[in-house]
Amino acid sequence: MDQQSPAEHRHERQGIPRALRLAVLVTMLVALMTGAGVLLASRLARSDSGPAVLDPAAFVAQQPASSTGGGVAPAVDQQAPDFTLKTLDGGEVTLSSLQGKPVLMNFWASWCAPCRVEMPDLVRVYEAHKADGLVVLAINMTFQDSVSDVQAFVKEFNMTFPVLLDETGAVAHDQYCLRGLPMSFFVNRKGIIVRRHIGAMRGEQIDQFVGELLQ
Repeated sequence: MDQQSPAEHRHERQGIPRALRLAVLVTMLVALMTGAGVLLASRLARSDSGPAVLDPAAFVAQQPASSTGGGVAPAVDQQAPDFTLKTLDGGEVTLSSLQGKPVLMNFWASWCAPCRVEMPDLVRVYEAHKADGLVVLAINMTFQDSVSDVQAFVKEFNMTFPVLLDETGAVAHDQYCLRGLPMSFFVNRKGIIVRRHIGAMRGEQIDQFVGELLQ
């Protein structure tokens, strides 16, 4: 029978512990990397004002409950389609009557999760720039919503700009051919669409887009 040298015997005995140590080291490294990723994600999910919902999925447009047909949404550099809608407080707003003012039209619904993420910044930016002539029209998809839920949403977010009720879908469905919510159109003083955005906007985006609109 072959005999091993003392050196070979020591190498064989040390081989198993070395392999185990290597496996333990790899496991620890994986655990550390996972922990670091979780910590980074938790820090990214906070803003200067405290916890905030920054899940990327929250900024993806939410599909309306019914199809918008085969129309095409108005494009940048086109005249914004005119309309007249009732407001939540019983008045009426006609878009063409606002020519001469920069207008941000935001289509939303109370059941739309990304709309909830976006709305606080819309309110903030409006309050900051209403003295500059900024008009915000919050156009609710009332044909897929309920007035009681709209009222609760408006109260929750302290929406001080006009809330318009699209009760038939004629504006959202037929004229603006929405493909998701929220969807925003930025209209300059001449009534021309200068930007459109599908999905929730982040605060810094709203600041930038409104700043451009006010120029």
